[in-house]
Amino acid sequence: VPLVGGMSSVPSGPSFTYDFSIWYCPEDDHVASHISERLKREGFRGYTEHQDQVAGTCVIQAANEVIKASRVAILLLSAKSLDDPWCQRVSQWNLCHTIHSHGTKMIPVYVGVKKDEVPAFLQHLVELEYQTEFFFDKLMNSLRTPRSKARPSSSS
Repeated sequence: VPLVGGMSSVPSGPSFTYDFSIWYCPEDDHVASHISERLKREGFRGYTEHQDQVAGTCVIQAANEVIKASRVAILLLSAKSLDDPWCQRVSQWNLCHTIHSHGTKMIPVYVGVKKDEVPAFLQHLVELEYQTEFFFDKLMNSLRTPRSKARPSSSS
């Protein structure tokens, strides 16, 4: 996985450096690690915010580059992250990127919070609840690219 601090350009179009990026507050590191490790075992390329940050780089610039380089943004929404100004800002940046870019999506993952506790600007997105039986199945299905777009049809 390339380091963000050394990226000279951001992919355009359907080519992304990361299949997913996970955005969260440091108190939710255990949840982010669990999700990231599982997705990477399944073959997805990812960026985990507080684990993959490169020392000596500008956090705002790095976040912007990763958001643009990720096909799917996963936002961990917990009581701590909902009160954290940085997490709110990153959520807004991800939403703006999703609105302005084709082929990207944003998945809010509720970690012990209810929909009415989440900011209004995120309530229109279909969420996943972390501690449910089919969480990982639903998340992996959301990350998979449709085969019709991934491979051109062959005709003889």
